[in-house]
Amino acid sequence: MVETTIEYLKRRLESEVQSQGLLPLPTDFYSAISNYSQKLKRSAVSGASEVSVRLIATQGRMLESMLRQLVDLRLKKAMQQNAAIQLLPEERYICSAEQRFRKRLDSFVDAVSGGRPSFVEFASLSETRRNITVRFLKKVDELVGLDLRRYGPFEVEDVASIPAANADILIAGGDAVEIYTRDEM
Repeated sequence: MVETTIEYLKRRLESEVQSQGLLPLPTDFYSAISNYSQKLKRSAVSGASEVSVRLIATQGRMLESMLRQLVDLRLKKAMQQNAAIQLLPEERYICSAEQRFRKRLDSFVDAVSGGRPSFVEFASLSETRRNITVRFLKKVDELVGLDLRRYGPFEVEDVASIPAANADILIAGGDAVEIYTRDEM
């Protein structure tokens, strides 16, 4: 009997749950699952019956759930065991962001509890000066950023880096969507 991708993922997840250490995964593990998921989605739109579409959607949710559990578990093990080198490159990509987050969190908590208000001011200033890259969904007139600089006007599909506070307002209003540059991903 041939093992399906979903059965394979389930078996890998169960093995990882039972293991104390990180288990090796094939280098193409995530690409294979992604390719399978892509085929699933394509089959759902190519004249499939309503029942087939619902089954495909259910299988997609199962894949997503098991994949999330597997990645979460593997990252947790890697961080606890200081074994990030054993992760696949795609997992290390996620793990490095998690490590940066943890360092920032620890620094912030240490600064606040240690009575260093200058660090809190630095964090606040850094956030207010942070820019977000957005793509405009609607025409937007010129706006003034928190930095008092003028931005725009913008046309539909324009892309710009604007102060985070302004971007948050535009995104919440449906005027723009956040996009991520290679450095932010």
